[in-house]
Amino acid sequence: MNVKEYISSGIVESYVLGLANEQEAAEFEKNCTAYPEVLEARIAFEKQLEDQAMQNAIAPVPGLKNKILDAIKNDSRAKVVSINKKAAPVRNLSWLKYAVAACLILLAGSSYWNYSLYNKNKVLNNENESYVAKISSFEKDMDVMHGSSIKMVSLKGMEAAPSALTTVFWDSTSHNVYLLINNLPIPASDKQYQIWALLDGKPIDLGMIENEYFVQQKSLLIKAQNVEKAQAFAITLEKKGGNPTPQGQMIVLGNL
Repeated sequence: MNVKEYISSGIVESYVLGLANEQEAAEFEKNCTAYPEVLEARIAFEKQLEDQAMQNAIAPVPGLKNKILDAIKNDSRAKVVSINKKAAPVRNLSWLKYAVAACLILLAGSSYWNYSLYNKNKVLNNENESYVAKISSFEKDMDVMHGSSIKMVSLKGMEAAPSALTTVFWDSTSHNVYLLINNLPIPASDKQYQIWALLDGKPIDLGMIENEYFVQQKSLLIKAQNVEKAQAFAITLEKKGGNPTPQGQMIVLGNL
């Protein structure tokens, strides 16, 4: 089996995104065991999705964990009272002290947490809204990729960028075109990627990929312009703003 060709066929993305059928999934899992390169490709794509989902995750307040651990450490020096078997029974209330200490620690932690939240309320609210919006966007993108009328095309890297890889999702009913950027080099500030559909050897302009996408990915998929018919899809590196016809290097290409 040509492992490189198998990986670039789009099976990795299909499996991780739940688009592969049972036979494809079983074969992929078998190949993950047999070929380390396939497993590495799967892990890399899963990490890419995880990084995109967690890009704006809110970190816990620094120092809170250490404060609680220090309080527990200081309290652990409490004396242990031995009980004489012949003496009158003594009720052991040490648990109460620890319970009170735990409550105080939790209360202190809660107060500290609330104080921090109060001071950072606006910032956290903005981050939270952005995070929720991103999750909602990812969920919609997943629905698109699982659509019954969707056809998936893997665009493989050309000579200018052999390791580049992009996946196109074309809706044969609505004619919508979506891109999943698996691996594209970040373009120079005066350059921009342009998307094309190819029909009877003629290119059809489907729009540009904004350079800001490579700085902060707000969605999993990129929406391109609709196209009713296509035999292939391609991406070229053009001057910023694009060209009416392809002038720059072809980066990826894939047949429908």
